[in-house]
Amino acid sequence: MPTYEDSYSKRNSGEDMADIAMQKYLKENDCIEYKDYLRIGTDPKENNLDLFWYATKVLLIPDYILVRKGYIFFIEVKGTNKLKEEDYFKIQEMAFKGARFKEVKVGIMYFKSPDAEPVWVDHLKLRDYWLDHTIPIKYYPENDFMGNKKPYKELPL
Repeated sequence: MPTYEDSYSKRNSGEDMADIAMQKYLKENDCIEYKDYLRIGTDPKENNLDLFWYATKVLLIPDYILVRKGYIFFIEVKGTNKLKEEDYFKIQEMAFKGARFKEVKVGIMYFKSPDAEPVWVDHLKLRDYWLDHTIPIKYYPENDFMGNKKPYKELPL
């Protein structure tokens, strides 16, 4: 199983454990695609679009949108406790745009393993973690497509 120390291509080869776990979670909770949820995130494993990385910088698209109990959840799905700075800012921007609507919830669903119960972490708790100076910023071994370092924090989940 790839680790965060592996190259980007190695980390993104094979199945996406978190996405598979999310699909399982939705099915077990009787969620119906296109009625209760949409899987809309940009997935580098599934597209070969030239200049794809520009789309990820411009679009504010979560991995999933789920409607439950009168709320609409904008969800980034994670199979690691490592939250990239880029994802953190995307989540905060979505939350800012949705703040005027009490029905809008933004955050992550974290799956520690394929069979683990998911952990919901809303954007406010993510902000607390991100601003916590006892949680150091670390860097992935490779740079992003523009040559910049890729910062992340390991969340205490």
